[in-house]
Amino acid sequence: MFALCFSGVAFGALDSTLSSAYLPDILRTFAPNGDEGELGRVGAYINFAFLIGSGVGGMGLSALADHLGRRAVFALALLCYGVSSGVGAVATSWEWLAVSRVGVGVGVGTALVVSAVILTEAWPAASRAVVLGVLSVAYPVGIIASGLVVAQVPSWRVALGAGAVPAVLALPAWVVVQDSTAWRAVRFAVSASVRSPERLGDYWREVSGGVLIYGTMLIGLWATFAWLPTWVESRLTGAGSSGGAAEASASAAQALRASSVILLGAGGLIGGPVSGFFANRFGRQPVQAACFVLCFGLSFLLFRVSDGFSWHQQAGILALGLCFGVSQGVLNAFVPALFPAALAGTATALCFHAGRVLTAFAVFFVGALVVWFGGYGSAMFAFAQVYLLGLAAMWWLHRVSVVAAAERGLPAARSQPMDADRS
Repeated sequence: MFALCFSGVAFGALDSTLSSAYLPDILRTFAPNGDEGELGRVGAYINFAFLIGSGVGGMGLSALADHLGRRAVFALALLCYGVSSGVGAVATSWEWLAVSRVGVGVGVGTALVVSAVILTEAWPAASRAVVLGVLSVAYPVGIIASGLVVAQVPSWRVALGAGAVPAVLALPAWVVVQDSTAWRAVRFAVSASVRSPERLGDYWREVSGGVLIYGTMLIGLWATFAWLPTWVESRLTGAGSSGGAAEASASAAQALRASSVILLGAGGLIGGPVSGFFANRFGRQPVQAACFVLCFGLSFLLFRVSDGFSWHQQAGILALGLCFGVSQGVLNAFVPALFPAALAGTATALCFHAGRVLTAFAVFFVGALVVWFGGYGSAMFAFAQVYLLGLAAMWWLHRVSVVAAAERGLPAARSQPMDADRS
């Protein structure tokens, strides 16, 4: 089950990253004569399509995991994003490509949630945080793989076509993944006295806190992730100068776009496995707070202070990816464990994907803000302000959790949900 969950998330990251990594090439295909504003608009629609699919679609499909079972929905998610990536490879317009990205988003968003729920319910509590930290490595592995694909495959159509491969994992997922005993006990209980009377509304504090914390980190991550390759190329070619005074060849620009994506993924690859150890040693709440602070500081240095593109910027991208990786590992362990088995799929999907819906609209406006703020870097840093909002949300969740624990009659140790094990 772990191997399939890891592969499902990794291939999902690969498919979700390809459109951003190849975005300059895609824009040249569908808007060859567009100025910076036009390119930003088309790129924003394509990124928005994926994020709105992963948010709205992923939320709805993930909620079915509480009714149909984790196995069925996980297999359906793999099939959905694999087939949709293949459809995008033959797109004849950017509108067609954007529609296919909605399907990719639905499948990837669902796989992210359901895989975390599957392992949260299956793994022993003593090592669960570490294992879910390792699971969070799957996403940066996929990002690194997409960078390698960009470096070796010039055609974005061939790359998206290769993204259809994960559809073949749907059958093994159906055969291997097993629904947890806890879910089956609740789902098939014949007596109302046996079935858990839990309601999602009873956990509104946890849901609100999860949405704010996960959503703010996600907005900052995606504003960086979706536009990083385009920002790198703009630093090399002097975007905004009518494109006539390019300082680097197209092949050199493609190589540096690929390396930036690989560096971002490599940071996550390092951060994911160590997140569980950091969380066990210092607590999930302090570690997540540190991630918010560091992401804000690094974004300021990277997008507002630095000039050109050298090893300093590359080191900053790697460090930013490291913070993203640690944060994702901590949140993967934290969010599903806040809720009972009867609500885990629905509540986790709501926490993960309500933030994605906000992110979709936020990142959508990056294209317009590029002109307003005078460049991709300034627009990307504008969205880094959400890290401060996430830090405030963590403080709020810590305060209200004391009240929640008292209302439910939980012991005082349960009043810190960031470090609680509620499964």
